[in-house]
Amino acid sequence: MIIDGKSISKEIIEEVKKGILEAGTFNMTAVAYEEDVESLVYFNSIKKNAEKIGINFNLLVIKGEQLIERIDELNRDKSVDAIIVGRPFPKGITNDMVALSLDPDKDADCVTPQNMGQLYLGIENVAPATARAAIDILERNNIELRGKSAVIINRSVTVGRPLSQMLLNRDVTVTVAHSKTKDIEGIIERSDIVFLAVGKAGYLKASTLKSKKIIVDIGINVVDGKVKGDFDPDQEREGIDYTPVPGGVGSVTSAEILRNGLILAKSRRGEKD
Repeated sequence: MIIDGKSISKEIIEEVKKGILEAGTFNMTAVAYEEDVESLVYFNSIKKNAEKIGINFNLLVIKGEQLIERIDELNRDKSVDAIIVGRPFPKGITNDMVALSLDPDKDADCVTPQNMGQLYLGIENVAPATARAAIDILERNNIELRGKSAVIINRSVTVGRPLSQMLLNRDVTVTVAHSKTKDIEGIIERSDIVFLAVGKAGYLKASTLKSKKIIVDIGINVVDGKVKGDFDPDQEREGIDYTPVPGGVGSVTSAEILRNGLILAKSRRGEKD
């Protein structure tokens, strides 16, 4: 079974639209340095959805060395409700530098220590968009998580680590695997759910799986001009349910960013979500 993400994305966007009609619009700024083509494409896709439902979305394209300075300016700009920063960052700029420079009250992708730390307390008011999308695509398709075993093949601070905590918050038994993990094949086979964020097209093939699985494919790879995921459904297998690429987690992630923006804007105005 293909676990659709497009319908979930539309559902979340409609929820944000309703929130805007009730609470008013808000201003979101995305920052990308001019050489970061992937972020520019990603932010432009979010911008289209944002403008359709009345969000003021500004895409700020800068030179890489200006990043921290521009973040500081946006922090001080009272008209800006939410900020998202493209990654990977320019040379000389680290994840820590961006996370520590960003105002947590405007942090639309939950990269600051304050917002990330709340996940460990079970508070998911604003959560990393990709991690939340990976969970929402399952929960909103009525897939039960409690009591399941899951492996996440990624340990990054933006995907694997927050995702592991959010799954723990839902009573999932979690294994985080990475390039140094031994017997990944065995861990995959023993897990009910596999979250793939490897960045390697066709990393896991349906034909190699022996038992029922739910595959959440977070990988985005461009091969011969086509977007492909980390999972390759090379063979139809009964009991193998998976999210497609494109049309899966990625489409939901864009909607989650807008939802985070609305939550931040309402919080800055002293409104309850």
